[in-house]
Amino acid sequence: MKKFLAILGSALMGMMLANVSYATLEVATAEVTFASPISITPVNQLQFGVIDEALNLETIIIATNDGVSGTGTGLILGGTQLAADMTIAAEAGLTISILVDNPLPGTGYTLGTFRCKYGAGADTACDPAYTETALASATLKIGATLTGTNSASAGNADGTFDVTIIYQ
Repeated sequence: MKKFLAILGSALMGMMLANVSYATLEVATAEVTFASPISITPVNQLQFGVIDEALNLETIIIATNDGVSGTGTGLILGGTQLAADMTIAAEAGLTISILVDNPLPGTGYTLGTFRCKYGAGADTACDPAYTETALASATLKIGATLTGTNSASAGNADGTFDVTIIYQ
C-alpha cells in the first residue's frame, strides 16, 4: 500500500507540474502629444472685384498666386482680384489636415475648384482635404473658380466657404 501511495503521489506531483503555466510581463507605452490650438487669422478675403452683371456661364479663376484667368476675365470691371490670405499658427512638426468646403455663393454664381498653397508647399486641391506638416506660423493662400449662373443682378453678392484645419 505504501508503494501504491508513493507511486500515486509521484504521479499526482508530475501532473501538477505538467499543468503549470508560465507568465510574462510586457510594459506598454501610453503615447501622448500635447499641441497648442491652431489659430487662423484672415489677412484678406478671396476677392473677385467688380464683375459685369452680364456674366452668364463664364468662369473667373483666382489662383493662389493672385493670378486671374478664365473665360470671363473680360467681364471684370474693376476692383481688386486676390486669393484669400490667412495666417495659420500651429504646433510645428505635427501633421495637419486642410479642407476648404461648404461654399455658399451669393446670387448669380457658384464657387468651386478650391486651390490651396500652405507655406512654401505646392499649389494643390483643398477639397477633399489634404495633409501638410505644420509650421509654427505660415500663410495659407486659397484660390477658387467663380462660375456664372446667368442670374446675376447689380449689387453686392458676397458668398462664404469654410476653412477647416485640424491635427491628424
